[in-house]
Amino acid sequence: HAMDLRVIVDVFVVVVIGGLGSIIGAFVAAVLVSELNAFGILIFPKISIILVFLVMAAVLIVRPWGLFGKQEAPARRTPGLTVNPWRPLTSSERLAALAAIIVAAALPLFAGNYALAVGAEIAIFAILAASLHWLMSVGGLASFGHAAYFGLGAYGVALLAKLAGLPMIACLLIGPLLGLVGAAIFGFFAVQLSGVYFAMLTLAFAQIVWSVAFQWIEVTGGDNGILGVWPEKWAASPSHFYWLALGIAVLMVAGLRTAIFSPFGFALRATRDSPLRGEAIGINGKRVQWTAFVIAGTVAGVAGALFAYLKGSVFPDVVGISLSVDALVMVLLGGVETISGAVVGAVVYKALNIWLVSQTDWSKLVLGAFIVLIVVAFPKGIVGVIESLRLRYGRASPPAVLAQRIESAE
Repeated sequence: HAMDLRVIVDVFVVVVIGGLGSIIGAFVAAVLVSELNAFGILIFPKISIILVFLVMAAVLIVRPWGLFGKQEAPARRTPGLTVNPWRPLTSSERLAALAAIIVAAALPLFAGNYALAVGAEIAIFAILAASLHWLMSVGGLASFGHAAYFGLGAYGVALLAKLAGLPMIACLLIGPLLGLVGAAIFGFFAVQLSGVYFAMLTLAFAQIVWSVAFQWIEVTGGDNGILGVWPEKWAASPSHFYWLALGIAVLMVAGLRTAIFSPFGFALRATRDSPLRGEAIGINGKRVQWTAFVIAGTVAGVAGALFAYLKGSVFPDVVGISLSVDALVMVLLGGVETISGAVVGAVVYKALNIWLVSQTDWSKLVLGAFIVLIVVAFPKGIVGVIESLRLRYGRASPPAVLAQRIESAE
């Protein structure tokens, strides 16, 4: 599995550097990447992996279409995203959300320690998926490297706990700021691009972070990771840590949903749907997108901080491409149009993945087939299907009906 991802990433780097659609560019880039890999180990052994992704990032920033590619006309909308009206929750939906929170909070009363550990992990990944939904759906920015900020939050907590010896609460408050800093730096360059170029640059930045985590052994421990990052006594029991993770997850998701309906959220959607009109009415589109990127990175960092305490250790795979893919799958599986879709996607994906691993050696095959089936059969995701059925057979609120009619007319 790791080898498959490595080959895919290497091919991706070659295509990006050479230029999309250019055979000559792919050949030249392949030679360049091979030389960097060969001589990088001899000349810069401690940053040999980083060199390739630094070159990829530099090419994307200076010449996004590659060394030999041709510049394409900018797309008016990010491909693959459905632009839908947003509506407040109905009273029945509020009751359903409250009931779900109450049931989740009551889980320690009848579940064992293993179930609570799984529940805490699901809550953590719900935060990660919600932060990516905010960036993808509301901002129209499809990130392929969102795990970078999750991992930065995890490493921030681990370094503060092990090197500085700070208490857990201080680590949880300060650790995610590393995700904020990373998102602020990378986001500044990323939002200058759009569409597929934006996605490719986020992947390049994520691979740079992974390379640093893997090769900076003196600080990160390299492949051996940072061990012994355990919760303090007040959060050490499975039930207490589960409640902590659940409480923070509820706060993060509620905060993001509030931001969606805030003036900033409407400005972000205006930048997504019609950037020229947004600029005409005084919206600084790049600044709005950068701020949204920083918010998403910070929230992902919060999830990473909790994950470090849940596992008691941090390894480079927390910033790896596989985790970024998992986050994308969660959002698409649940439904990209609503933040509840991201949460549902995280619950279904993680619960199914953990259950399949314990049941069969073919867990990845079965899980992959299930995801393909859901995405192909129900493009709007699980929540999208439920919403469509409710509108068709149930009693929908007038705003929901209006939203459905507008969507059908597009």
